[in-house]
Amino acid sequence: MRCIYCRDRSGFIRKTCRVCACVLAIVERDAGMLGWTELVDRFALEGLSREQVNRVLDAEIGEAPTLRDQLTSRMANVLMRGLGMPGRQSPEDVRRVRLGMAAGEGEGGWTPAEKSSGTS
Repeated sequence: MRCIYCRDRSGFIRKTCRVCACVLAIVERDAGMLGWTELVDRFALEGLSREQVNRVLDAEIGEAPTLRDQLTSRMANVLMRGLGMPGRQSPEDVRRVRLGMAAGEGEGGWTPAEKSSGTS
């Protein structure tokens, strides 16, 4: 079988390879419990490269939000609650914004006319 995140060999029955499973385990165990820099340090401590971590965090599996979308949602909600506002950013909201930005559409992106004229 092939890993659902990186497409490398994962074993006979396994859906994830050893490296991607390690990234997933760290995210599941430590995300939200550690600060974001400590989470990066944990990846480094396990000997994971930035590319290996990014490959898992950015993997699009079906129509589901990526792990990075989920982490971004969690981070935005913690920040908003810390500022006394309700945190209502779902991973699906983050995915929608990310895809809109990549397509040059949606809030926060430049329209084609603004890109060519340099106006905002």
